[in-house]
Amino acid sequence: MAQVQFTAQASTKELGKNDYVQVQFVVENARQIEDFQTPDFPDFNIVEGPTQSTGMSIVNGAMSQYKGIRFVLQPKRVGVLMIKPATAMVDGQLMHTSPLRLKVNKQSGGGNPGVPGFSPLPDPSWPTAQPAVDMDEVLKPGENVEDKIRKNFFIKVDVSKTDCYLGEPIVATYKLYARLRSDSRVTRHPSLNGFSVYDMIDPTDDRVSVEKVNGRNFSVHIIRKTQLIPLQPGDITLDPVELDNNIYFIKADAGSSKSTDQGLGSLLDRLFEPEVSGTPFTQHIVLDSKPVIVHVKPLPEAGKPADFNGAVGKYSIQASVDSREVDTGDAALLSIEVKGTGNLPVINAPSVSWPANMESYDVSSKENINKAMAPLSGSKTFTYSFICTQPGKYILSPVTMSYFDPGSGKYKTAGSDSIYIQVNRAKKKKRAPLPTIPPDSIHTDWTRYAGWSAALLLLAGSAIILYRQIKKKNAGKAAETQKPDALDELDATPEITDPLQESREYMAAGDYGKFYASVNRTVWKAVSDKLQLPASELNKLNIASGLRERNWSDEEIIRLKNILNECEMKLYTPEYSSIDVARILQTAEEICLKLKA
Repeated sequence: MAQVQFTAQASTKELGKNDYVQVQFVVENARQIEDFQTPDFPDFNIVEGPTQSTGMSIVNGAMSQYKGIRFVLQPKRVGVLMIKPATAMVDGQLMHTSPLRLKVNKQSGGGNPGVPGFSPLPDPSWPTAQPAVDMDEVLKPGENVEDKIRKNFFIKVDVSKTDCYLGEPIVATYKLYARLRSDSRVTRHPSLNGFSVYDMIDPTDDRVSVEKVNGRNFSVHIIRKTQLIPLQPGDITLDPVELDNNIYFIKADAGSSKSTDQGLGSLLDRLFEPEVSGTPFTQHIVLDSKPVIVHVKPLPEAGKPADFNGAVGKYSIQASVDSREVDTGDAALLSIEVKGTGNLPVINAPSVSWPANMESYDVSSKENINKAMAPLSGSKTFTYSFICTQPGKYILSPVTMSYFDPGSGKYKTAGSDSIYIQVNRAKKKKRAPLPTIPPDSIHTDWTRYAGWSAALLLLAGSAIILYRQIKKKNAGKAAETQKPDALDELDATPEITDPLQESREYMAAGDYGKFYASVNRTVWKAVSDKLQLPASELNKLNIASGLRERNWSDEEIIRLKNILNECEMKLYTPEYSSIDVARILQTAEEICLKLKA
């Protein structure tokens, strides 16, 4: 990966008081970008912005991200004005840009956007920000639909290793590669018998990336990505996954092509319509992946330590007690923390050599494991409860654990330090005397409570009578105000449902990934309802022509296209801004209202 950069850029360093300057803050070549904060602009009026642009690149399995936030500003006064740094958490570290120093004169410096002489900022040097995928949905004359599906729609299983040791974690990823539009669902999940299974991503998430196969970009949907720990030696088969698919095509009309006119209408056609016009149709197909065989080698017997309990990976071990000074008979705790990478979940508690007069009677465990990393990484802590029956100074010998390192193919041993414990003789505690009770106080005088009981019964009866009178009075008022006929049903205002209610809830909860997916579904459904089109006919050609027939302008159709594209792009680049979320929601409201009209 290239070096991470976080920069602030200005379209000019000198301008007039009535001019505009374009300022952009850019993070490049980052694996993770969080908490992106732009500065305030007390000496400027914000003419436009913030406008956000994001991108993602995946090269040889390594992902990097880009994010830029742009403003167009107008100075409030002349002089030397400073723009403070922007900040962001980049790959887990707080970074900031350098401050910008702008000189503002009384006379114009030619920095107005939209007029001759204004040059906007160049795009940042971003080599492969989420490459585009050219969908091959048009079935041209002479093409065979089965061949087209075979070349543009298939399932593949990637396995990090097909040859591993018993207990060594491997990663299996089931992927759908597509250059065709489809509705797909899993009808048979892969059988993973013979392994302990740890999913690395939520199987319900539709993770999408772009990969190049035979020189063509494919949209790649991760069906399942899981980490597997083999439980037995021998050849174990990863069974196929099966998908049921409806694939949408357009059967091209002979001789059809796009207009070569260069006007706005032709531009819209190039944005929204397929390469050729034709008749839409749906092809149903069931696909499955090929089975994959994993060869699991047994652990070597040569050099296997006597205390080996199945740990495979790379580990260290630490020991500690909750107190180094205790009394005889009091319970104390010994904690053994195993850290490292490998088959952590299946590791058992290490054996402890307890000194004489020290007894252990209970062991518990707690995991802190990152199952999204390969191999599994984190720690597992075992807590032993123990007591000492005799006073004195005790030494807990180092706790050791043997493990097999698959990288070197050898057994190794990790150990803790010794622990010194001072045990004191328990102090005798004096028992507090029991309080004496006068014999005559044991008798209870029940007559004292009779008056209170009678008062409570009287109060409850009065409350019931009063409640019934109020209920009867309210029922009479309701009967007087009721209309003598059913006209009130005609006057009732029908309940207005908000199609974006789900999106608002996701926005309020801060779940922006589901927010963009919900907005995308809602807008597509509103388009479908407006045009009365089934899913198989809901393509760009029919949408553009249908909305034109309903007097939508080209600008309005482009606006619809832009919000759909932006929502889909957020599924590729999960980097969100609360400002963008609010803007998307407002635009979606306006589009849905127009589609309802």
